[in-house]
Amino acid sequence: MGTEDRKQRERQAREQLFIDKAHELIRTDGLLALQMSKLAAACEYATGTLYQHFASKEDLLAAVATRTTIQHAERFRRLPELPLGTRSQMLAIVLTDLDFAAANPDHYRLMQYLLTEAVWAQISQERREALLTAAQPISDAVSGVVERARENGDLPVAREISAEEMGLGPWALNLGMQNLANARGLLEAYDIGQPLDHLIRHFHALMTGWRWEPRVDPDEPSVVRAETERVRAVLQETFQ
Repeated sequence: MGTEDRKQRERQAREQLFIDKAHELIRTDGLLALQMSKLAAACEYATGTLYQHFASKEDLLAAVATRTTIQHAERFRRLPELPLGTRSQMLAIVLTDLDFAAANPDHYRLMQYLLTEAVWAQISQERREALLTAAQPISDAVSGVVERARENGDLPVAREISAEEMGLGPWALNLGMQNLANARGLLEAYDIGQPLDHLIRHFHALMTGWRWEPRVDPDEPSVVRAETERVRAVLQETFQ
């Protein structure tokens, strides 16, 4: 191994150490408690060395989020292969995202923080692109389901909206409801319980508004619940 190759491997290992330790500190101490100087000290490096890898705290957090997003996105690669109709596959995408957020609350909170306007603006273009690239399989899964639905007649074709743009609806519902549900006491103040159940009902209302077949009536809770349970059973069988 040449000198340059060795230096590159050492740099990569050091960067991985910083990301690992940052993730650990976020889990134990909380996102807002993370400080660059404390992270560098915990890794037994000078703070300046840490900044050689990450131009800012925001870049470091984006790198942490990118690694977990790669894990998150991997499951979505298989969703288009599920033995379900296209509308049910779209529901499977929503449920998979909900399940990942429940199992990885630190990642969910980190992404919520990064996607605020002020923080996103501070992330370098390189780190933004890496995070977006990591999430690409999720976007591909959504677009693929929409395109197949149009091809096989589940979804009307004659509409001036792209597959990617249609994916905005379920994404916004999912992200928005999770944000509200995790703001402790907010929905309770309006006497709203079971927010994730409401998310699924609103999802079906959106799908029905798009005339996506076969339709599921959002005003029939037992029908909505049965469809959710059926799709969850397929997901569990596939990923167990």
